[in-house]
Amino acid sequence: MNNSTLPLVSVIVPVYNHEKFIGETIKGVISQTFQNWELLIVDDCSTDKSWEIIQEYIKKDSRIKAFRNETNRGLIPNWKFLIENSSGDYLAFLEGDDLFYHDNLEKKINVFKRFSDLGMVYCNFNVIDKDGSVLIGDYRSFQKIKVFRNQPISPSAYLSSKYHLINSYGQIMVKRSVVEMVGYPRTLDPSAKVFLPSDWDFNFRISTKNNIYYVEDVLFGYRRHANNNSYDAVKAYAHISLLLNEYEKVFSDNHAILKAIRYKRGRYIYTKIIYFLETKNKPMAWREFFAYVNSLQILSVVDIDLNIKLLIRMFLPDSLNLYIKTLYYHQD
Repeated sequence: MNNSTLPLVSVIVPVYNHEKFIGETIKGVISQTFQNWELLIVDDCSTDKSWEIIQEYIKKDSRIKAFRNETNRGLIPNWKFLIENSSGDYLAFLEGDDLFYHDNLEKKINVFKRFSDLGMVYCNFNVIDKDGSVLIGDYRSFQKIKVFRNQPISPSAYLSSKYHLINSYGQIMVKRSVVEMVGYPRTLDPSAKVFLPSDWDFNFRISTKNNIYYVEDVLFGYRRHANNNSYDAVKAYAHISLLLNEYEKVFSDNHAILKAIRYKRGRYIYTKIIYFLETKNKPMAWREFFAYVNSLQILSVVDIDLNIKLLIRMFLPDSLNLYIKTLYYHQD
């Protein structure tokens, strides 16, 4: 079929110091089985050779457009800029160190063709290392995450899920009209270069207001490497608290959603406890543990498996907690 008869997909990619990966990221888009795409990249004032590598690909393919910031602006302004400068009816999000597998766009577009009222299509993915080797394959099965097909997610279901129902920007393709309706990715902390739960919030706003569809195929590689492996649970808790405070105002008259918000706060306290255990800060881990107990999250039947593991880890020596951390992604 001629590309002129196909919908245009805008693949948007923010880049910051991704010289080791951006070439592979671009190649992944070029090699798509669905070829009616444009690729928009913004380099956020990288200090490495990311920009030079991007320029090499621009020379080879006119569908690639690149922009460069004179100062580092952070992730949210770059998403907004890329969306505003793109032309496609569909938007596919991809960060500069991640990877689309070759049939990503085709399989998502085919779902949109089957169900015209969808707002989002999202896919299964692998967690990969710096070399592209699979650390966790079939992430949905690994975490036993509930999926949704041709229906929205209720806000209470999204907020009360043990694990994130949609994990990252790279999983999703959305209609431009939907983004125009729900708004761009956003930050509630303008001082932060990266608002850690921005993808979680963006996906919440889309998936609770639109029919979405999950594709079981693994179409995306989410990369774990030294530069993105330092998750700050304390900052994440502060950021998620800002979002949950806002959600409480929006859903102030809905008891089920308010209950789910309390649950989500507890889950992030849990995450902070694990973070302190894995950074050898037992006093803070115990402090957060008692906050967790006081929230009654320790009694949650849904989380009984996690809570048993947490109780055991509270009494383990630092060396064992650090060893357990290395097992998450089978890397040092």
